[in-house]
Amino acid sequence: MQKVGYSLIAAFTLPEKCWTDDYFIPREAAERAFLKKHPGNKTVEDYMESSKYEVELYAKYKQHYGYVFYIGKKT
Repeated sequence: MQKVGYSLIAAFTLPEKCWTDDYFIPREAAERAFLKKHPGNKTVEDYMESSKYEVELYAKYKQHYGYVFYIGKKT
């Protein structure tokens, strides 16, 4: 961040509830609807499979796995 001219203002992670209740659960419903809209589309099906893998990884490694969000200011 600093190498490209930004100073760090803050960094944070989201609580587990944000990932499970506010992201993964609603995303699952949206994915089902998308699959229904595009039946038999191999690209969509492959994407949905990779998406499930992300959820599995989070469930298994959530105490070690996540994203950090950074807020920076151009210096």
